[in-house]
Amino acid sequence: MTGPRIYPCTWTLLPVMGPVEAARFAAQNGFQGLELNCDPINFWPGLIDAAVLDELVAIRDGEEIGYNFYGPFTLNAASPLPEERRSNDELVRRSVDLAERLASPLLCVHPGVVIELSSLERKGVPFESPRFDRDRLLRHGGERAVEAIARWADIAAQAGITVAVENEVHTRHTAAPTAESLAAMVEATGRSNVKVNFDTGHAYVGAGLEAEFGALSKHIAHFHMNDNKRKISEHLPLGEGAVDFASIAGFLATVDAALALEIYAPERSVEATLASRDYLLKLFAEAG
Repeated sequence: MTGPRIYPCTWTLLPVMGPVEAARFAAQNGFQGLELNCDPINFWPGLIDAAVLDELVAIRDGEEIGYNFYGPFTLNAASPLPEERRSNDELVRRSVDLAERLASPLLCVHPGVVIELSSLERKGVPFESPRFDRDRLLRHGGERAVEAIARWADIAAQAGITVAVENEVHTRHTAAPTAESLAAMVEATGRSNVKVNFDTGHAYVGAGLEAEFGALSKHIAHFHMNDNKRKISEHLPLGEGAVDFASIAGFLATVDAALALEIYAPERSVEATLASRDYLLKLFAEAG
């Protein structure tokens, strides 16, 4: 299927339903698919019951919906720790196996966090200390992230899967603190199956939706759709914040990608998901 595809997220629906119920909800409410978010509560590689996977595959095939898989949040591509890097690679292999079973074309990941900077902050060491060069630590963390994501992309390529790296400009000590640095990271991997998962709320927190979209648009393979009012990540339902979605409406209305509604509304997750879907459909209609 080409063109935009609107997906709910299991992350959003977690308070009221599990992954199987979320897949049925997606099919019954006219969504084209579902983003399955990896979490240790009920959907983790190696912990998922075989019957759950079988049911998800049956719903996918019977209802003709698609899945996208967001990998474990514990993966840190920028980690300097050898044991963590080895365990990350193994977790990626298991995640790719799971994504392949679900026929997900994507494995979404974060760009990683530079833990040396986090450690300095915990210890109260000033970043301007002559002993510690913050820019150097950030640069080395970014280089490690490039190496790790390239390895993960090679693992994913064997299953025909794309690795989509999210813009995490709101995350403290992220290895990609700007849209431009994320674009450079994606390009530095030298892998054609490394793309961007573009989060609209995170872009608002950073340089703004239009600026970040301009820096990343040619790399985008997936969207996280959410709204925002302040310079912190709020994941509001669409239309409840200040994000100017109309500025990229033409792209959203025609892009061959999933638009995953990753919103935080735990007391009304179903209603907010449906209202956000309707907001997008209205946006597309107004964009012509």
